[in-house]
Amino acid sequence: GKLFASWIPGLDIKPLLDELRDRAVDELDYLNESQNQRAFAIAFEGDPEFVIPHVLVAAPHVLVSEWVDGTALSSIIRDGSQAERDAAGVLYERFLLSGPSRAGLLHADPHPGNFRMTPDGRLGILDFGACASLPDGLPSAMGSLLRIAQLGDAQTVIEGLRAEGFIKPNIEVDAEQVLGYLEPFVDPARYEEFTFSRDWMREQFTRMNDMRNPDFAVGLKLNLPPSYALIHRVWLGCIGVLCQLGATVPMRAELTRWVPDFTTAGQ
Repeated sequence: GKLFASWIPGLDIKPLLDELRDRAVDELDYLNESQNQRAFAIAFEGDPEFVIPHVLVAAPHVLVSEWVDGTALSSIIRDGSQAERDAAGVLYERFLLSGPSRAGLLHADPHPGNFRMTPDGRLGILDFGACASLPDGLPSAMGSLLRIAQLGDAQTVIEGLRAEGFIKPNIEVDAEQVLGYLEPFVDPARYEEFTFSRDWMREQFTRMNDMRNPDFAVGLKLNLPPSYALIHRVWLGCIGVLCQLGATVPMRAELTRWVPDFTTAGQ
């Protein structure tokens, strides 16, 4: 732990590892998974855009649910037309963002193998082992920080990040550099429609992992609060899948609809 702290001084590693360990245990608990799946199935029952299979049998080591026919998202990534990619991308993003508001849960395994497009154009969702309980929806701080970052108010962003635990009290950071580091999270939210691409993802990955770039040092100073661990996993995973799809999605409309405090009255 001390060695890790000297390498990444901004990260409070123990509570984060505890949280990830607990969530990994949850993923192997079929009864817990069945409860998550039932909650989603009730919340999305009869939805014209999404299909959540009902649980048929659940036991500690067995989970049987309804079959969902369709084309795996991974197949659409490989062979889909642009129209199919865009349609899948919109529903994929919408489901991940809407789960906390509609079901009080965040589906936290955004792997494309867990999603498939049904013949009638709906998105079928599988594997509910990894879920975060968010009974009040996504954190309002997430929306307000995205909104403020778009305005370029670096100091207020820093204050918000400290309040949420992303910057530990003993860590000093350059506000403008932190704002630049957050660009991959903030940039898509600026646009009514944003086209994700592998080139854009590659550019962001290279920038954030180049030790010669100031962004690399900034990343070492930031913390990941346990309460945001699965949100962070989903956000990055969602961006990655949308980039693989090369999908164009209505970012601002979806964030406005599902992320509290992303917009203010009159916006």
